[in-house]
Amino acid sequence: MYPVDLHMHTVASTHAYSTLHDYVVHAKTNGIKLFAITDHGPDMADAPHAWHFINMRIWPRRVEGVGILRGIEANIKNT
Repeated sequence: MYPVDLHMHTVASTHAYSTLHDYVVHAKTNGIKLFAITDHGPDMADAPHAWHFINMRIWPRRVEGVGILRGIEANIKNT
């Protein structure tokens, strides 16, 4: 088994309390090898500013042996 968590929010989504660094520390402590940051998409009321998603490109892909995926919680709507 390869332990991962693919749905995590940072403080950029206003209901979450952890930073990218907090998640790296937690992942290392709990044996999680990979996680994805999936902050709220632009259509949600507490979505981060667009710059948050633009700036994700400079995030490292690996910190202290823990893989980091960059994502977004999709806004799928019926039209």
